[in-house]
Amino acid sequence: MDFTEALRLAERNLTQDATLIELKEIAKDLRALIPNSILADLIDIKIAVIEGHWDGK
Repeated sequence: MDFTEALRLAERNLTQDATLIELKEIAKDLRALIPNSILADLIDIKIAVIEGHWDGK
């Protein structure tokens, strides 16, 4: 398993069945622990998709 695959697996396991509020809290907590968290970036993208703000660019 490469890094990207492991990151996607972690994001999916961490956010599966999470509400939008929970996702925002998870991203905030991750950024408090690791300011440049790639996992928090992925969660932010998931939030943007849910809110309809993600255009894929």
